Amino acid sequence: MKKILVVTGTSDNKRNFAVNYIAEFMKKKEVEAEVVGESIYDVTEVAEDISAIVAIGQPQFTTDLPIIDGTPFITKFNMDTCCQQLLEKL
Repeated sequence: MKKILVVTGTSDNKRNFAVNYIAEFMKKKEVEAEVVGESIYDVTEVAEDISAIVAIGQPQFTTDLPIIDGTPFITKFNMDTCCQQLLEKL
């Protein structure tokens, strides 16, 4: 199972919206994935079990894992495109 980390510098509501949207997208694509959300300010290093990251804001950490720009979850435009990019990185 893949594990996706969603980090946001915005409100809990936006983070929860992105987590739920991505989880539902992966379910529809029949991809087993756990999607978790954290404040972008609380993440200083990425856990080893994370497969990819969606960042809404500027991460304060470095990693070799793929980081997908999560801006579409703020604008509500191209969210499926963002999820498809994420899927391709898993």
